Amino acid sequence: MTTAQTLYVLAFSVYLIFFVLFARFFVWKHYSEKKYWNRRPSLKESYLRDLGARMGKAIPFITILVPARNESLVIENTIKHLRSLDYPPDSYEIIVITDEKETMASRDERSRILRTAEAILQDRRQRNHLPSEEMQKTRSVILSILSDYALCEFMSKRFQANYSVGVPELSSLPLPERHRLIRDICIEILAFKGKPPKKRLRFIVKKTCPWLSELDVERVYPASLTVAMPILAAYADLCDDSSYSVLKKAIQHTAEANHELTQDIIRRMTEFIAKRVTELVRKASRSQEFKEKLMAALEDMYPTTQEVVERVKKDIEAKEVLPAVKHVTVPFDFDGKLGGERTGKPVPSTKGRALNWGLRFIDPRTEVCGFYDAESRPHKDVLLYVGYRRLSDPEASRLLQGPVFQVRNFYQMTAFCRIAALYQAIAHDWYLPWLFRTLPFVGGTNVFVARDLLEDIGGWDCQVLTEDLELGARAYLQCAAWPEYLPYSSSEQTPPNFKAFFRQRLRWGTGHLQVVEKISKDGSSDPARRRQLKRSLIMKGQLEWVLYQMATFVPPMAMVLHYKNLLDPEIIPPLGQWLLSAFSLTYMGFTLYAFKRYSAYLDHSAKPETFLGKLSLYLGLLILPLAAFMFPVPYTTALILKALGREPKSWVKTPRTEEARIAS
Repeated sequence: MTTAQTLYVLAFSVYLIFFVLFARFFVWKHYSEKKYWNRRPSLKESYLRDLGARMGKAIPFITILVPARNESLVIENTIKHLRSLDYPPDSYEIIVITDEKETMASRDERSRILRTAEAILQDRRQRNHLPSEEMQKTRSVILSILSDYALCEFMSKRFQANYSVGVPELSSLPLPERHRLIRDICIEILAFKGKPPKKRLRFIVKKTCPWLSELDVERVYPASLTVAMPILAAYADLCDDSSYSVLKKAIQHTAEANHELTQDIIRRMTEFIAKRVTELVRKASRSQEFKEKLMAALEDMYPTTQEVVERVKKDIEAKEVLPAVKHVTVPFDFDGKLGGERTGKPVPSTKGRALNWGLRFIDPRTEVCGFYDAESRPHKDVLLYVGYRRLSDPEASRLLQGPVFQVRNFYQMTAFCRIAALYQAIAHDWYLPWLFRTLPFVGGTNVFVARDLLEDIGGWDCQVLTEDLELGARAYLQCAAWPEYLPYSSSEQTPPNFKAFFRQRLRWGTGHLQVVEKISKDGSSDPARRRQLKRSLIMKGQLEWVLYQMATFVPPMAMVLHYKNLLDPEIIPPLGQWLLSAFSLTYMGFTLYAFKRYSAYLDHSAKPETFLGKLSLYLGLLILPLAAFMFPVPYTTALILKALGREPKSWVKTPRTEEARIAS
């Protein structure tokens, strides 16, 4: 064979090996379904009570712990969902663990925002130099106040005697939703320089008023645009005269959305309301009542996690219904250890630190502790299965780990993150049961640990970046506890862009290396068990990362060689050439299959409605070859940074995506 033929055979062999490795998905699927998914028992509360009575045991009491720092966007829905799980309500509780540092940081930020807002409204030439995020919050708070004044004017007899625009469509909405709707549309118009996409406005209407029909949404959103115009005019007059160009575009856009209104009518109505709003705000801006309004708007738009949890908790307590929801806050100076102390000095926040604080508040009856993230949506029957396994085999069920499908914010992700989320879901669905044959992997969510096991191993490690993996390793080394697959899924979110994705996976990779290093230094556990675990971690971690990263360079190298005529495909028969094309089609088809398989777990409120939007979505799923090249990059980066001594030292929270509220 010539050199060109040899190189082509090597490249073809690598592609063939890739496909064989890919085909393992179907082996894992068969294994997971045969051993777990198809063997899930049909469970009901009555069956669990009968089983407990036959065994002379009570239904196990379960405590669910949810660490939540800077999670105000999602925590309310999570609490409501967890309270709706199918399990005796008097046999489980929910503990939400917030962080005092969030309250401290919010207090300082709010003080700066209020000072800036007051300065702007009292003299628009004054400006405080705030970070861009805080300046955006300042603008939003001012728009909220202006919306409040404008809506009052719209409902006044003085206005209705001259106009009827916008009021009939909006007056039937509850006042809080009406205000929130107009406010958010004003913010959106400014963000899009006067001409926001129709789908964004419709999304705001549907998110704010989920009970509206499609016809009602079509009526409400142009009316909301009309009402927003005077608010933007008042904002331009009071705060930022550069916004007049935005207002001009917005009026034109509003006239296009309201076919029965001309730009002249909208402009005259805008001037009528805006003049009155500007006068009222200038007059009131120095009063204490106005400052209180600003603070109320700030708390409503940007509440802390603590404020959201307390509000939900009060609603629950007023109804006197179970399960109970406890809210505990980690002190800023807690040392992070199970049963630890307050040091008097700030201690870095980690998930393990928060969980160890929360464990001191669990009910005395608790037998099992469950752990979920602040945006988790577990299967309704998960607690029934946990209770069933605890009753039937308490020793084997000391550690239960279920799959996590991080796909719920799918429509708000970039194309790369969508593909990563789908393949991560497939891995948890099919591969995780197979992985448990060789590695005691524990994820930080959808995991249940026996209380006595947690106490025996000393709780969570408050310093490593992957406290979940570390806990599974320590439980095995110290107590021979091996995780059992929990065939009930939980849906969550994935970082919406590559930057956040990279940061999260870099933390996972660095944490994996920390766990391997910690095991190497551990002299207290059984040496044989320690060697076996370390070997498995390295094979499933560092070795696979390097091999996978090296493999991703084969396609671009083959393209370069082909471009330089250094590959001779004639050495492979036509059937082999056809197989290469079939491999690519198989990968694409499998990605589309994964999208359909997990569509039930997606938040469809942000689903694209136009043909082009849907086409873009499907085309994005076809960039799999490019996306696959980037999958191992965060992990190999972790290896490089570790070798250079520049690996991440602190835990960084994954950003969340706002979701529509779940009805109470």
